[in-house]
Amino acid sequence: MSLTELKKLPTEVKDIIFSEDITDQNLAIADKFGLNQGQLGFILDLEEEIYLKKVVILDLPKELENLERAKYYDLRKIALEIAINILWPLQDHLKDVDHLILRLGGKVPKLKHLRKSILKNPSLPETVKGVVKFLLEKYPDLKNKRLSSKKIISKNGRRVMPTITNWLEDYIHFLGAGYHNSLQRSKYLAKSLNILDTDEDEREVLRHFFTSYDDGLAIEIDSSNPVLIISEIKDKKDEEAIQPELKKVLAEIHQQIIDLDRDMVQPNIILSEAENNLNKLPDILWQALGLQDRDKVIGCLRVLITKKALDAMIKENHRFQSLMKRFVSVRYGESAGFGHDDKLLARRLFLELILGDKLNLTLSQATITVYYLTSLIQKSGQLVYFDSHDQQLKWREIQLLNNKVTWL
Repeated sequence: MSLTELKKLPTEVKDIIFSEDITDQNLAIADKFGLNQGQLGFILDLEEEIYLKKVVILDLPKELENLERAKYYDLRKIALEIAINILWPLQDHLKDVDHLILRLGGKVPKLKHLRKSILKNPSLPETVKGVVKFLLEKYPDLKNKRLSSKKIISKNGRRVMPTITNWLEDYIHFLGAGYHNSLQRSKYLAKSLNILDTDEDEREVLRHFFTSYDDGLAIEIDSSNPVLIISEIKDKKDEEAIQPELKKVLAEIHQQIIDLDRDMVQPNIILSEAENNLNKLPDILWQALGLQDRDKVIGCLRVLITKKALDAMIKENHRFQSLMKRFVSVRYGESAGFGHDDKLLARRLFLELILGDKLNLTLSQATITVYYLTSLIQKSGQLVYFDSHDQQLKWREIQLLNNKVTWL
């Protein structure tokens, strides 16, 4: 076949079909099924017809019946291999690859969109002003910067670098998760073994850092040295000036919600895999969690919520019950408990477990996802709120009261 027509395809499509990976995948299919050179050539020509949309993609199994010695092969398996390994990366271009895979009895892989824009994280300036949580979201490299000079002892007893990540882990391990007031911070700064191994200047840096982390106060960070220098901002006008513009923040949240809706595995695919049986959704969710397939997990949660099946699954599914109990005991103590009577609270804990603990989403990613999911059903109760001071979405606060997790 002439290359002229193929060269007219969009660049993002050509980048895939002319890649070494596609060549290797085709050779692997030929080796797997023992195809000769002529049979492989037939398949390559057929794939090109599909790329150009001259052959309807759902007709692939029927077209394979014209393969030399076709009756000696399992054409369904060959078609499935082609669909998953050759055509699936072109789902955005061909559209119906997911339906073909399901029709052939396969499971739809996680989708990688064609030439999906990848935004580079902004580099950390030498001097930056802002609130700790916002700065950590904006400059991911910041978490690897040192707050002190000497190594600290982790909760596992290992000596680790005194980075922001490790100091925060020590702070939360000492005081527990959630908000910490000035009295609690003072207790940590006075009694933590790791704090005792710092000098006066480093303790002042840590005090400013944790105050900003909990209370949302703006600080100035100098990252030009191996150890960060942190100071509070005295000028109120200066503090207000460094806050991101509200319209810009809301626009970014809106765009992230659009991206989230686009990237997740769509409900029709989830329901097709479940054979429209809601009882199979917990198994699909469990498998997606095991594979760390973020888009499929969120897609499953969307279906569970819109079908009003999430609360029942949280209450009745033994595997997720065990995860919840362990999550609560680790986060709030072994004696801590919670009741399923408060469905909103159970939902809050479950979604934090799945999105934050299991998928390791950032606070911003997790809360935006929860905002999106809980907005699908009117009057379902909100689990997150917009903090106008920090200008970001946050979890609704919960507390441990009389060994029971309750709303704050």
